[in-house]
Amino acid sequence: MLQKMRDQTQSLVFKVLVGIIVVVLAIFGFGAFNLFVTGDPEVASVNGEGITQNELAVATERERRRIAAQMGGEIDPSLIDPVQLQGAVLDRLVARAVLAQAAEDLGVAVSREQIDRELVENPAFQVDGKFQPNLYRQAVQTMGYTPQGFMDDTAELMALQQLQSALMNSALLTDRELNVHARLLAQRRDVAYLAFTADAFRDQVEVTDEEVRLRYEENQRAYTTEEAVDAAYVILSADDLMDDPAVEVAEADVRAAYEQEREAAPAQEERRSRHILLETGDARSPEAARQALEDVRVRIEGGESFADLARELSEDPGSAAQGGELGFAGRGVFDPAFEEALFALEESGQISAPVQTDYGYHLIQLEEIRINEYPSFEQARGEIEQRLRRDQADVLYQERLRELDNLAFEQPESLQGIVDAMGLTRQTAEGVTRDQGPAPFDAPDVRQRLFGSEVLEQGFNSPAVELGPDRAVVMRVTERHPPEQIPFEEVAEQIRSEIETERARALAREAHAAAQAQLAAGEGAAEVASAHGLEWRTFEAARRSQAGVPRPVLDAAFALPRPGDTGKSIGDAVLPDGGLALVTVTRVQDADVAALPEAELDGMRRFLGNRVAQLEFGGFFESLREEASIRRAD
Repeated sequence: MLQKMRDQTQSLVFKVLVGIIVVVLAIFGFGAFNLFVTGDPEVASVNGEGITQNELAVATERERRRIAAQMGGEIDPSLIDPVQLQGAVLDRLVARAVLAQAAEDLGVAVSREQIDRELVENPAFQVDGKFQPNLYRQAVQTMGYTPQGFMDDTAELMALQQLQSALMNSALLTDRELNVHARLLAQRRDVAYLAFTADAFRDQVEVTDEEVRLRYEENQRAYTTEEAVDAAYVILSADDLMDDPAVEVAEADVRAAYEQEREAAPAQEERRSRHILLETGDARSPEAARQALEDVRVRIEGGESFADLARELSEDPGSAAQGGELGFAGRGVFDPAFEEALFALEESGQISAPVQTDYGYHLIQLEEIRINEYPSFEQARGEIEQRLRRDQADVLYQERLRELDNLAFEQPESLQGIVDAMGLTRQTAEGVTRDQGPAPFDAPDVRQRLFGSEVLEQGFNSPAVELGPDRAVVMRVTERHPPEQIPFEEVAEQIRSEIETERARALAREAHAAAQAQLAAGEGAAEVASAHGLEWRTFEAARRSQAGVPRPVLDAAFALPRPGDTGKSIGDAVLPDGGLALVTVTRVQDADVAALPEAELDGMRRFLGNRVAQLEFGGFFESLREEASIRRAD
């Protein structure tokens, strides 16, 4: 049989099929090993700018890590559909490319100094309010970035944030729009609902022993144990290859990586300062401004507060209200003359002579000097060496992955050849079903392979199945446990409950339909409820967030039209437990905007303003996307 398979692999049809499979693997990542792919193929392009398979894989892994972190680091792989995750990530990469190109076309960009400041002031990279280079590098590595790659990504994200802020801040919510929406958002309604649940009708149902027995005999497949298997497997992991003799890191490589990372690190010295600006022009000559600041300097040296005088005298609208506070900044942020004067100051509290720039004359006070010390080569050596070893281990992993897959195919009836050739450990798992199993069989795609015909029926090894970007498994079935009939006595009560629930729900649906017809015919609400042995639950002047009312009932009530001539509007809702409800609204009262508490009105203003801004930005993005040439790989 193996010879026949090998012969078929030489045919033209098979080679075409392989080409198709490779494209599918590149896009969707079904345990792809890229055995036949060279380079880094594109999975999409935006206006000719490509998004590669590797970029998608890296972004998908970062998203998986983010989800895992949100769930406390523990995550059931079966909860994440890899195809759906990659599709969502690719959509975001395309959207980001569209916006990044728009930002570039509009000249939106950030300087290296802005990036440094953003990173240094990020609380995630600080301890006790101070930037920690080691913490920064560890975090960057954990997120799967190189230092330069993280800087580039941060620059692009900051530019996109500027673009988004500029568009959203230009959105306008008028008073009329606020009043119209506030009347609706704070609207009150008299709401009542009548619940038709299975529990309410369960006492009207009788189930005999004969009916239970008949259900069991007619549906025996439903009352059998699940098919299970015992499995043997080997796992290849990039982590285990870190100490492989083939992984060697030269001292020169460690030194080169250190120098590159130090160059990409945020500026080492930053200074916090204040200033007082006096503008020059027709109303004030440069000499007058300089002399005025000399006088101010004398007043400060005499004991007056620099911050108070900045609030009083400074003509810089961005800092005057904050006492001239400019925050921390490294070199390259301010005007060269301003920067030279600031970095010439030696002690906190020291004040410069008046400094002239294109904006006018400045008086500068040094507040604080902060040195972000970059670790020495000896301090960073171990971490960098480990990272370089990891990079080599990842490359070696891809080579060993191909070897693993080949051995699984060439010696399909045992894992021993793989164990002997690659030094991997044979492991076992018991009781794996199609729906669940211990790791690594907690992943749906691994179980799907295990229960595939070649592994389950023919007894062959599976191909190498990747568990992530750096782990793969080859498995085989060692014993099958076919489904077995569960004794009637063990499931009799379960069957009785199933029948009771089915019949009670049917009665509830019938009663709901009858009550709906009765109300529509004009019968009184109390009489309708009494006819079915139920009680209305009523809520006067209910708000959209009314406590004690099921969410589906509120949604239905506020979707109903205002009551007409009949005095009530009638609708229905599906309750959280699967039951049905009749919903009535008998009175609608729009909010008096003038009477709303100011705090509530401010909340609505923020909510609606943000909504208008989102719509503005959404419309901008949609227009960009419609005009863009977006191609996705088939």
